[in-house]
Amino acid sequence: MTENNPAPSSLSPPLVEALVSFHKTVPAINKTANAQYGKFADLETVLSTVTPHLIKNGLVISQAFEPSEGLEPILVTRLLHVSGAELVSRLPMIIGKGRNPLHDFGGSCTYSRRYALLALLGLTADMDMDGDFADDKPAESKLAAKPAAKTKGPEDPLEEPEYVTCLSEIQSYPKMQDCVKDFRTAFNLPSTAKLSETFTMVKHQQWLNANASKYV
Repeated sequence: MTENNPAPSSLSPPLVEALVSFHKTVPAINKTANAQYGKFADLETVLSTVTPHLIKNGLVISQAFEPSEGLEPILVTRLLHVSGAELVSRLPMIIGKGRNPLHDFGGSCTYSRRYALLALLGLTADMDMDGDFADDKPAESKLAAKPAAKTKGPEDPLEEPEYVTCLSEIQSYPKMQDCVKDFRTAFNLPSTAKLSETFTMVKHQQWLNANASKYV
């Protein structure tokens, strides 16, 4: 009876075939964003890289939140195939406890979505996939496959993960008020200027990196 009525499986042959085809063509996900401790591939870069190749193979990613018995929600990531098959990941979110709950939640969303998406697809940033498994074209040069990353200047805006990390770091300083006061002075800001609204550029992060030791 089992052979005539097999139980449905999320790992159906069409989904597996589509995922294999996706891995044959998806290019490397380049680390183009700057963070305090080095470069990383932000959520925008990950999605813009994988989405066209997912669609070509009849696949799409869906990410949503569901409540849990604990305080933190669950991030549900689904890899959906046009056949109706799906592969599902559920990731309990970790949310920091800073002074701005919305920024803490937003930062957790960005990080969690990126990690869950890469894990579900079996990818990592700078993982060179382009041509490695394809049997209809030779492997291309890694240098040719990766466009040069743009170097950010002091006036460029911070990415959300960098912004959230810097604000959380400042809030942890024993001399946080001194840090905020000196920041306002360094950038000619009024004494009422809110850090969450003015700490927005690479030059602000550079100032923090150079002066952080004064406030710990």
